[in-house]
Amino acid sequence: MAFWKEQLRADHQWINHSWVPPIKDHNNRDRISELPDSILLHILNFMNTESAVQTCVLSKRWKDLCKRLISLAYCPDPYLLKKRGVGRFMKFATWVLSRRDDAYSLLNLTLHLCWTEPELLDKVTKYALLHDVRQLTMELYSGFRPDLESLPLIFCCHSLTSLKLCINGMNYPLIILPKSLHLPALKSLHLQGFNFTATGNDSAEPFSNCYVLNTLVLRFCSLHNDARVLCISNSTLSILTILEGQTYQIVLSTPNLSSFTIRGSSSLQLFSTCNLSFLGEVNIDVSWDGHWAEKSSIISSNIVRWLVVLAYVKKLSFSRYAFQIILHDFSNPISMRPEPPSFVRLESLKVIKLLSANVSDEKVNTVVEYLLRDSPMARVEILGEY
Repeated sequence: MAFWKEQLRADHQWINHSWVPPIKDHNNRDRISELPDSILLHILNFMNTESAVQTCVLSKRWKDLCKRLISLAYCPDPYLLKKRGVGRFMKFATWVLSRRDDAYSLLNLTLHLCWTEPELLDKVTKYALLHDVRQLTMELYSGFRPDLESLPLIFCCHSLTSLKLCINGMNYPLIILPKSLHLPALKSLHLQGFNFTATGNDSAEPFSNCYVLNTLVLRFCSLHNDARVLCISNSTLSILTILEGQTYQIVLSTPNLSSFTIRGSSSLQLFSTCNLSFLGEVNIDVSWDGHWAEKSSIISSNIVRWLVVLAYVKKLSFSRYAFQIILHDFSNPISMRPEPPSFVRLESLKVIKLLSANVSDEKVNTVVEYLLRDSPMARVEILGEY
């Protein structure tokens, strides 16, 4: 507590301005402090760790509560962190861990840091891994290339149920993943800025040992060295989202997939070893490219090939650019379009057309009829956006 009082005296800006003092009634009773420990701790675990620790100076009633937090969130303001120095923040983070009651598992850890030494990240992460962490979120900035000793430990942690590892920024320093992730309790995985490693041939297959994985999000990910194919092989995976990233082949072995979203790279190659018979919804959203008109035929054909793989979908949605590319391809009389998919379960089609392109309703209907050649009863919703 002495350390925290010293910090408050040293810099009043350290105080989170969303914090308010205890509320007292007309009899000057502090009714919040009279609540049971379990309720107060439940409230503190929703707070940023800095704010939660500040409560220790309120009174003796609050002095030791922050030592029993099961959720730690280190999310320092980048401006203040730079102004006060990384060393001071490192001292604070270390102080929190050294005072914490180890009898309580640390279930949730969030690290949203910039200009922070790898030693601190390793220290905090290893502490969480040794205390049965279930939800781990680490978001780092692209200007910081982490060389973390704790990464191999993360990818074989048996307590984790949710993991989000992100490199944020314009230039993504891709971190190499192990060939296989051994996370038997993991249900949700979000990776951004990672390289997948081949397992002996040209294919990477990192997710097959995640036995209860339900949700997978990949953003700005790529393949390492000689790897050419990413095999997403998982019998429990239900929700898959692929955002941006480099061009490579993806092979789905996900028989229970129910939701699939693809956004960004329109040249991604998609294949499947199963018919994806539980696929409920598909969302296709390609990024804007100043040269898309020059290669609309190639992109349009590739999108149609995706749809052939995803033909068991019930609800299909196109973004404005994805649909605009297909429209543009239809205006080319010499375009060699592939056979449209044969949707066997399609119930609805939602398309967003680009109003600024001034495309006629007749052309829009032509594309819709092409896509729904074998699904005339599907409900169609056409929306416009600028």
